[in-house]
Amino acid sequence: MPVISDLRVEVTTEDVAHAWGPKRARLASPRMLARVSELLHHVETEHWLHPRMSFGFRPVAQISPEGIEFPDGSHMYAPLASAYFRGATHVGVGVSTLGDTLESQVAGLWESSDRLRGVLLDEIGTLALYRLSDRLEEKIQEEAARQGLEMSGVLNPGDDGFDLRAHELVLEISEGASIGVSVTSLGMLRPTKSISLVAGLGVNMPKWNRAERCEHCKMRERCPYRETLATKAAT
Repeated sequence: MPVISDLRVEVTTEDVAHAWGPKRARLASPRMLARVSELLHHVETEHWLHPRMSFGFRPVAQISPEGIEFPDGSHMYAPLASAYFRGATHVGVGVSTLGDTLESQVAGLWESSDRLRGVLLDEIGTLALYRLSDRLEEKIQEEAARQGLEMSGVLNPGDDGFDLRAHELVLEISEGASIGVSVTSLGMLRPTKSISLVAGLGVNMPKWNRAERCEHCKMRERCPYRETLATKAAT
């Protein structure tokens, strides 16, 4: 199971401003951008990001209307997979994390009532996590190709139709504990700035991108990162 820790993830002031999108364009004042730049300097010089990722593959017994069933009898409750993973013979399962330093800094800013900087730093972390998840997706695709498999797009536990309880099995397959990731009693990942993904693997797999998945997400009208993800999918 590959574990990758020699990683660097970079976020710029321009990335943050772009993520605000048209609805929050008024935030991109010189004063606000200076605050973002200051926070990015701290992130870089004080090493607040510790990006790591791990992933693994597992053969599937079948993709049913209830989700993904494995030969050992284990099961991921993910009705969403029946539409997106048709024909999959394996799944690629991965976890990526930024570690817990940044979230500790965010919590400290909130406790000191410096909530604006806390929100900005949290957004920086979210963008960095998306960048890291993109790289994880690329690594899984590269490994799938080496094994003669094609990769579908990815789904994430927590999506509508993909139960968070799948995280226990996600960590088992990906060996997420080896990079310091665990699951809370509610099925959430810890550290907070961690994300998982599951991809269908096989021959002639159906493909889609993030923008297409966003169109079916219940959060699509409220998600502050929708434009960022759609732009990434189009490039």
